Amino acid sequence: MNFQYSTINGIHVATAEMPHMESVSAGIYLPTGSRYESAELNGIAHFAEHMIFKGTRNRTALDLAIQVEGAGGSINAFTTEDQTCVETCGPAELLPQFVEIMSDMVWGSSYEADEVEREREVIAEEIVMYQENPSDHIHDLLSEALWPDHSLGRPITGTEESIKKINAESLKQFTNRHYLAKGVTLAVAGKVTHTQVCEIAKQSLPLASDGAVRDDDFEKYAHVLTEPEKFAHLHDQREIDQVHLALAFHTAGRHSEHRHVLRVMSLIMGETMSSRLFQELREKRGLCYHIATDYSLYQDTGTFEIHAGLDASRLEESLNAINEVIQQILKDGFTQAELDQTLCFADGQSKIALESTHSRMSWLGDSLLCFDKIVIPEDARTTLQSTTREELHELEQQLFTVGNMAVASIGPQRADEVKQLLLDCITC
Repeated sequence: MNFQYSTINGIHVATAEMPHMESVSAGIYLPTGSRYESAELNGIAHFAEHMIFKGTRNRTALDLAIQVEGAGGSINAFTTEDQTCVETCGPAELLPQFVEIMSDMVWGSSYEADEVEREREVIAEEIVMYQENPSDHIHDLLSEALWPDHSLGRPITGTEESIKKINAESLKQFTNRHYLAKGVTLAVAGKVTHTQVCEIAKQSLPLASDGAVRDDDFEKYAHVLTEPEKFAHLHDQREIDQVHLALAFHTAGRHSEHRHVLRVMSLIMGETMSSRLFQELREKRGLCYHIATDYSLYQDTGTFEIHAGLDASRLEESLNAINEVIQQILKDGFTQAELDQTLCFADGQSKIALESTHSRMSWLGDSLLCFDKIVIPEDARTTLQSTTREELHELEQQLFTVGNMAVASIGPQRADEVKQLLLDCITC
């Protein structure tokens, strides 16, 4: 893969040349998200992402839409805990126009007070929508249980109360500080050359700030194990037939040399139809429709998670089944056959994942934002393929302890009832 990057005006400019394509995907990745916020202004990063679509000093909101969509392209944006991204996709020959428009949105937004007030109502409805949907709300509950009184534990959207405190001036202050910080990246993949993209960047990108946002601009999280028999638990009692359950275990952050082992563990435990949890709870016992594992990694911390939608009347049976799977893994680990099958699956999925312009653009943006370099996909696959049963077993012993666990649940039972079931059933 022809991955390249340069630094233009203090901004990373990265390309993946795909000459056989007719389109390009381009994204501006900003090193900021909800964890860079204060508790008082929780949600401001997400609010700012909304506002960049509401007009600039040069374009109205309608202009922005027409100039991208009317040219056959699309535009989108998202905010996470530690990044904000605006991205476009469209015909390759329109890349200069798309980059200029994204640059105008990110660094030229007007943040008009009346537009801020209108968007506040939209975001308030978005917050209500997430809260009313248990599948979405469980993630916010779990984050709060994992990282109480910490920026990572607060919802990305903010709360109905916190967004009332955000105004045009605070949005300008936030974006002025974070949108030109060290690590800003323009990532482009498709029918382009690196030279072309660098020339476009010189014309469209501003000069990055020397006042870089560094690691110490957010509150680092240092997890300390609780007492062996204790864990954090948050419950939302609702009159629904299903219990939404999320169990999480604290891990090291994205710079851990063992992060590839975590990826393999997630695959082998719950990401596929042949995984341990899926086979045991869904296929063998019929206890649920949905059960899966996932993991999240940040600069200073991370999580390994088990998510399930369970029949409320069979919650105890389901918790016992999850515990049995964990106990068996702690005792015997995974088989070599399981590991071999999982590594084969992972290798195939990695190759498939990088076939589109969007996926290669995302790979570039994430690499530079998270590691300040391009991670070569072939190197990542080689590292993953080197995973051993011994490494997996060592990680299992580190992760699966009650004192390292946080739990979130939504269902018809009282919080104390669920807590007692968890204490009785989860014995890791």
